Amino acid sequence: MTAGTPEEKNNGSPPNNKPKSGIKAWLSSKYGKIVLTLLLDVCILVGSYWLARLTLFYNGDLPTGYAKYEVGIMFIMVALCVAMLAVFGCYIFVWKYAGRVETIKFGAAYVAAFALLMALKYIVAAAFDVNLRISLILIYLMFAGIFTGIFRFSNIIFRYLRHLKYSTDKSKTTNTVIIGAGNVGSVLVNRFVNNPQEGYSVVALVDDDTDKQGKTIGGVTVVGGLDTIDKTVETYKPDLFIIAISALTKSQLKGIYDRLARFNVPIKTLPPISDVAQMTGASLELHDIKIESLLGRDEFVVRQDLVDTAVKDKVVMVTGGAGSIGSELCRQALNFGCKHLVIFDQHENGMFNIDQEFSKKYDTSRYSLVIGTVREERRLAFALEKYRPDVVFHAAAYKHVPMMEIVPTEAIKNNVFGTKNVIEQCQKFGVKRFILVSTDKAVNPANVMGASKRLAEMLVQTRAEGSDMQMAAVRFGNVLGSSGSVIPTFLKQIHDGGPVTVTDRNIKRYFMTIPEAVRLVLQAGALASSGEVFVLDMGEPVYIYDLAASLIRLNGLVPDKDIKIVISGLRPGEKLFEELRYDKEKVDKTTHEGIFVNKLEGIDRKKFDKDLEELKAIALSEDDEGVERKVFSIVPSGAREQAVKEREASLRAAKAEAEMIETAAAQKE
Repeated sequence: MTAGTPEEKNNGSPPNNKPKSGIKAWLSSKYGKIVLTLLLDVCILVGSYWLARLTLFYNGDLPTGYAKYEVGIMFIMVALCVAMLAVFGCYIFVWKYAGRVETIKFGAAYVAAFALLMALKYIVAAAFDVNLRISLILIYLMFAGIFTGIFRFSNIIFRYLRHLKYSTDKSKTTNTVIIGAGNVGSVLVNRFVNNPQEGYSVVALVDDDTDKQGKTIGGVTVVGGLDTIDKTVETYKPDLFIIAISALTKSQLKGIYDRLARFNVPIKTLPPISDVAQMTGASLELHDIKIESLLGRDEFVVRQDLVDTAVKDKVVMVTGGAGSIGSELCRQALNFGCKHLVIFDQHENGMFNIDQEFSKKYDTSRYSLVIGTVREERRLAFALEKYRPDVVFHAAAYKHVPMMEIVPTEAIKNNVFGTKNVIEQCQKFGVKRFILVSTDKAVNPANVMGASKRLAEMLVQTRAEGSDMQMAAVRFGNVLGSSGSVIPTFLKQIHDGGPVTVTDRNIKRYFMTIPEAVRLVLQAGALASSGEVFVLDMGEPVYIYDLAASLIRLNGLVPDKDIKIVISGLRPGEKLFEELRYDKEKVDKTTHEGIFVNKLEGIDRKKFDKDLEELKAIALSEDDEGVERKVFSIVPSGAREQAVKEREASLRAAKAEAEMIETAAAQKE
C-alpha cells in the first residue's frame, strides 16, 4: 500500500490543526493577552479620569494652574494605577477562576495607588503650586476600580446571575443545606454559585460554631447549629444535605447522620480533604456515606509490637484463606512482613481470584497456594510438613446459619472435626501458635453452626492443656461485606428496586469492618497462650431494621416510600440478639484496649472426647436429627428452645404486619 498525496490524505480526515500565525496567534498567546489587558486598562483608566473630572468639575471651575499640567497629571495617575496592578499580579491571574486571594490583591493594588497619588498631590503642590484635589483622586479611583473590576470579574458576575436564574427555577435546582461553614463549606458554596448548571442551590449553612451563626458566606446565611436542624428543615425544605466537615471521626459522623437521617432527605459527603482542590475543577463527585462509617466506634490503633510478634518474619498458614476473613488475614500477613504465607482452601475459584490479586502486588515467591480441605488429615500433613509454618490461623468453616440447619452433619464434619484435624496436625509438625477464628454465635448457640463453633472453641481449650503449642480462639460478631452477609444482600435488593427483607424489627447484631477485625485477630494472636477465648470490642449492637433504612437513605432513596422494607420473620436457628460471652464467663482486660479475654469454665477432657467420638459416628452416618440432639447435649443451650419460640412469635408478627399493610393499601385504593 502506497502513501497518498497530501490532498488524498486530507480527504475525509479532520481539519488541519496547524498552529495559528500572525496577529491572532500573538493575541491569544500568554504575553499577547497581558499586553491586551494592559491596553484595555489604560483606556479604562483614561476614561475613568475624564469621568471623574466631569463629575467634579462639571461647571468647568478647575483649580488655579491645573489646566496647564492636567495631561501630565492624568498620565501619572494612569501610570501609577497600571504599575500597582502589575505589582500585585493582576496581569497574570486567571480571572475566570478568581477567588478571595485575587480579590484581595486587586483591592490592595488600588489602596497602594491611593497612597502614591496622595504623595503625588503633595509633590505637584510643592513643585508646581497646583492643587490636586483629594476628591478627584477618590472619584477617579472609584470609577477605575469599578470598571477594571467589572472587566476582570465579568465571568464571576455572569455565573452569579446564572446562579440566580437557576435558583429561581425550582424544577432545575436541588435545595441544599450544607453542614459545616468552615473552609470546606465555604469552598463548596462558591463552587455551586460559580457552577449553577450543576443544579445545587445552597439555601442554608449549619454550623455549631456560634461565632459563625447569623453571618453569611457567599451570600448564604449560617442559620444555626445542629440543635436547630428541625427549624432549618421546616423553613428551607431541603432536598439534600451535604456534610462538608474535614477529619470527622466515625462517632462524630454517626452523630451528625443520626440527627439528619430522620428527615428522609438524601445525605452526601465530599471527597477526602486532600482532594478539596478538585472542587474548583470541571466536575465534583459527591460521595455517599459508607455504611461502615456509621457502625461501631472509632477504630483502635494498631499495636505494632503485637502484630510483629504474631506474623513478622514468620511462616504463616491460613486455612480458609480464600474466604472473606481468611483472604484479609492473608493480605495483612503479607503487608505486616511475614516470611512466607501458605494459603490453604478447598475453594478453587476463590484460590484463583486471590492468586490473581496477590500476583499483581507481591513477589509470587512470598506465598504458596495449597488446595485442600481441613477434613483430610493427609492433605493438612502435606502442607504442614512442606512449609513448616510458625503460626496457623484457622478460618476454614461453614458459616451460614440457615444452610447448616439444613445439613447439620456437614457443619459438624467441617467445623468440629476439621478443626480437630488442624489442631492435631499442627501439634504433630511443631507449629508454635494456633489461632481459631470463632463467632459470637458460639455463645448460648441457638443453631447448629453456632454450636459447632462452640465445640471448636472447646477443642482449643482442652487441647491447649499440656501442649507446647500456644493456642487461643478469637470471638467476634458480624463483619461488613463478607460473602452472603446482610449488607451485600440489602444492597442487591435496593438496586433491584426492593423490597428489602428484614427478618424481624427487633433483631440486632454486632458489626465490624473486615480489615479491623483481622487486625485485632492478628494482635490477639500474639497474646495466645493456653487455650484462651479472646473477645473483640465490637462497639454497640445495631438494629438490622435501622441498618436497612440507612442503606436505603445512603442510596439517595426514602425508606418505605421509594423502597419498601418487608418483615419476613426469623429464620430457623436465628436469634434476636447475639452475645459475646456466657453469663458465667468473666472478662478481663488485656494489654490491648480492644481485646478482652474470657475466663472459661473447666471442661472434663475425658467426657468431652467420648462425646466427640459419639458425635463423629452420628455425623458419618448422616443422621441429621441425631447430630442435633447430640450437639445440644454437649453444648447445652436454652437458646435453641427460646429461638423456636421467638421465631414462631416473629412469624406471627410478620404475617399480622403484612395483612395490616394490605388492608391499608386496599382502603387507599
